[in-house]
Amino acid sequence: MSLRERFRPGAPVARDATSEARAAQAIAGKRGRMSIAAAPPAAKAVSALLRPLLRETGMGLHELKRRWVAVAGESFSRATPEKLSAGVLTLRAPGALAPFLQQQAPLLIERLRVAGATIKTVRIEQRAPAAAHANNIGPVRKPLSPAEEKALAQALDPVADPGLKSALLRLGRAIRQG
Repeated sequence: MSLRERFRPGAPVARDATSEARAAQAIAGKRGRMSIAAAPPAAKAVSALLRPLLRETGMGLHELKRRWVAVAGESFSRATPEKLSAGVLTLRAPGALAPFLQQQAPLLIERLRVAGATIKTVRIEQRAPAAAHANNIGPVRKPLSPAEEKALAQALDPVADPGLKSALLRLGRAIRQG
């Protein structure tokens, strides 16, 4: 059959009046209803895909850091997890604690496995504890002697504005205590 014959109008087909009425009723019955179900929320779809993978990988580094004292125990609490890569947990420990941790590594690995982390080995780095952050509060300064206070007040007598005079007094005290 050629293309020309396929698309040539043929003889009109006799139509049944009842079949058209049934078709109209079927269409009217489905109006307003979605024929295709709505897509599930993205979070639900992603969690369904990731759930089996997360069971295999276990706890991540951030979750491990958050729960470290509860999971590792009091004896390991001074060490901090730094890196978790390919089943190797890197811990930062103060120098005196590192040999103890090295000896207790099998116990630590078992505790981590019970908590859900997939750890094969533990690597311990001996580092000095982080230096304490310097605060931005200055040392307490001794007040000015009465003679210095009197000399400062006399130097500021010509100033008429009380706000400016008070600011200059504070500045003078700060410079003298300096």
